[in-house]
Amino acid sequence: MTVFRLIEDHDASGWAAALDGIPHGIAHTHRFASLMARAAGVRAVLFVAESDDSKFVCPFAERSWGGARDIFSPYGFAGFAGSGDVAVLRRAWQTFADVNAYVAAFITQNPLLMPEGIDGTWPGIDLAARTLYRIDLNKSAEERMTWVSARTRSGLRKWLAEASVETDQALLAEAFVRLYPAFAERKAMSELYRFSDEVLRDLVVLPGTYLAGARDADGDVSCVVLMAATPACGDYLFMASSPVGHADGTGVLWCGLEAMAQRDVPVCNLGGGIREGDGVAEFKRRLGGEPFGLCVIRQVFDAPRYQALCATAGCDPDKTDFFPAYYR
Repeated sequence: MTVFRLIEDHDASGWAAALDGIPHGIAHTHRFASLMARAAGVRAVLFVAESDDSKFVCPFAERSWGGARDIFSPYGFAGFAGSGDVAVLRRAWQTFADVNAYVAAFITQNPLLMPEGIDGTWPGIDLAARTLYRIDLNKSAEERMTWVSARTRSGLRKWLAEASVETDQALLAEAFVRLYPAFAERKAMSELYRFSDEVLRDLVVLPGTYLAGARDADGDVSCVVLMAATPACGDYLFMASSPVGHADGTGVLWCGLEAMAQRDVPVCNLGGGIREGDGVAEFKRRLGGEPFGLCVIRQVFDAPRYQALCATAGCDPDKTDFFPAYYR
């Protein structure tokens, strides 16, 4: 018999128990999902689908427009994780949507943790919505260095020989919180990435996260990266730097990857660009990132209601990639 249950964000122990035995990423964990949901002004919930020999999880948050409710993934690469018969998951997911009268779901699926059996037949799935980059950390540092583009490799070797690398986590945490707001402003980041000081301070002390950084010529920490790791996979989360320290970004990220490899994490998801093929994406490619596809699910549960909401909003769902289209 297939059943589903929901674990609310106040039940940290229940959330952890549900993840036990399931390979997952940092975005599946209670504290990360709850923090990212809080930053967006919503509440995180964990969906759990179970049968005798199958178990799947998916963190989500709920929102509403025009009296209609839909669900979406908080920031991060999470989505469905688990193992067993994916038909169990599909039945439980549909029942869950029907019981709660949801109109639609937008799920960002971690492609490194895709449950076997989720494929192109899942409603609304896009298996290659955007290009991401990953680094195989099972390879030696020297082998990974050969994947770095020739121009970047030369500069990286020189940087590693000369840079003032900082590893003190408390010092780096303070520097990250200090540097991030101005960095986000210079990069003209969207509101999604404009975190408050409170959220930033909670972010840098989450279990599974760690920082790597470097000092400038004056001895100040001027570039920091925030990484996250679980036994299943790692994630490069965020960078913060001063205008001068930005030049240290490649080297500092390399140090973060080295620290991740020392934790025996098998692979790191570097993420992609803000837009397909932009400078951020090129930075990750030149560092040796192997391209792979980001999977997203844009699932409509109630098509007539979805169309009616789009009409009310004055939008054509066939002429925008934004989902649900009526939020556009």
